[in-house]
Amino acid sequence: MRSHLTAFGVGAALSLVAAGAFALIAPRIAAADDDGDGVRIINTGDGGSGSFHLKDDALNIAAEWKRDFSFAADGRSLTALDGKLEVVSKENGVERKAVFAVKSGAIAASFFRDDAAVPAGPDADREAGDLLQLFARSSGVNADSRVKALIAAGGKAAVMDEIGKLVGDHAAGAYIEALAGAAALTDDDVRVLAERVIGLDSDYAKRTALAALLDTRTLSEAATRSILDAAKTIEGDHELRLIVDDLAGKEMSARNFSVAATLIGEIEGDHEVRLAVGALLENEGLADADAARAIDAAAAAIEGDHELRLVIDAADDRLRGDDVGAAGLRAIDRIDGAHERRLAIESFAGALDENAVHWLALIEAAKAVDSDHERRLTLEAIGSEAPRTDEIRAALRKTAQTIESDHDRRLALEALE
Repeated sequence: MRSHLTAFGVGAALSLVAAGAFALIAPRIAAADDDGDGVRIINTGDGGSGSFHLKDDALNIAAEWKRDFSFAADGRSLTALDGKLEVVSKENGVERKAVFAVKSGAIAASFFRDDAAVPAGPDADREAGDLLQLFARSSGVNADSRVKALIAAGGKAAVMDEIGKLVGDHAAGAYIEALAGAAALTDDDVRVLAERVIGLDSDYAKRTALAALLDTRTLSEAATRSILDAAKTIEGDHELRLIVDDLAGKEMSARNFSVAATLIGEIEGDHEVRLAVGALLENEGLADADAARAIDAAAAAIEGDHELRLVIDAADDRLRGDDVGAAGLRAIDRIDGAHERRLAIESFAGALDENAVHWLALIEAAKAVDSDHERRLTLEAIGSEAPRTDEIRAALRKTAQTIESDHDRRLALEALE
């Protein structure tokens, strides 16, 4: 069973305070990665002012910056700095700190060990460069600009090599995402990067990387399969659903629908399945046959009546079509609760026009509403929307006669006159 971790909450916030992380300066949180014990990584801002803190069994590194800065390709120096950057690392009881600032028009680095300044010179420069590179490789901060610098210095191969050296999950996700947007990837590139994603622990990092890889326009079947294999290692339903959301916002090609359908099949929670299918149904380019398949998939996966009814609501005007309407009726057949079944039928009826072919089938579905009161309300709702043909009027009256309660049966028949 997958774990369902919230990205950030009260408990995580308390853990962050207890950890003594830097104040969050930037206006938004770019990532909050929870390992079950609290926040491990906070990364704010992608330029401007911000802060970063990562603490796990292997690393305890933090950074805080004022205004924009840019890494050199190797990550050991800065090519631009508008304000100040400070990086601190604690390992084996020793604190190392590098401070980068502009002095006399040039970027200068100062290095400290346990708050004692190390005299300027090659050793201090090397230590500051090591610490800066560790920050670059563990944070993913300014990944886009550094990937461009790496490509300028050594091409796509330089970025692929650097991704293999990254030490933070968020960094790996950010660099893969940046590379996918900056360079044409081959099938072999995608396979290597997907394997790198499988080795990550963070669902957030996996999702951002894989969503970017799926944007590669010339993905072969084998490359797509490697991405799906990596996606299946994502434990959280929410992150899987966000990949579907991303696909749903793009051109709905046969490949994109196939990938989305496969990912929906991996989602276990009713709520996330419903949101994923709803996102697909909102795509105007989704073919009716695929919309019907999505509704069928939701009906097969969702156990709760309420969430399944909301899938039917999301289908809306698509229900007028033969394929989608038939799938909607199949979904209604899987709703057991009288109230939710009635609401689903009402929603369905409200979406149909006079020429729709589903009116009689919808009346038939009303027979299974297992409550006299709810069945009566269902028939009244259908009657208020359906065309007044003799066939439909007769079907409505016949179904009203199945109501056992004299009171509700009488009210239904009166409303249908």
